[in-house]
Amino acid sequence: MASSNNYHKALPYECDSGWVAIQNEALTLYPLHPKFNGNTFLVYAYLLKNYNRREGRSYPSIDNMSRTLNMHKDTISRCIDTLDSLDMIDIHRLGGVRRFNNFYTFKQLILDVKAFLERFPEARPQFEKCYGKEILQNEEIIDWL
Repeated sequence: MASSNNYHKALPYECDSGWVAIQNEALTLYPLHPKFNGNTFLVYAYLLKNYNRREGRSYPSIDNMSRTLNMHKDTISRCIDTLDSLDMIDIHRLGGVRRFNNFYTFKQLILDVKAFLERFPEARPQFEKCYGKEILQNEEIIDWL
């Protein structure tokens, strides 16, 4: 039997380096949206990795993300725009017209399948493809998702 200390560990193995906590809905609900893809998830995880709790924001540069994630700057920008349009982050701009940096704050993710599909009806076809149309009628199964 596992001790209570092991039960509450975030990772199933020993890890002395850092790790990133990501809400389950970022892995289950948001990928149903047609604009959300693996690159978008990777950028979201990277922004979370760089979150400064004291300042309440994440502020890696596009150049830094591009180098670290091995993605083109345009891809990074599209992913950030997608995260913003899905209300996962807010983008804040610092600086002037020509020289500026962004920083990012995080928003509470939608936790409920029905609320997600009402807010983003364009995700419904993918949801129905994955889970079937009838699942939306069954409240117990939706709660399980």
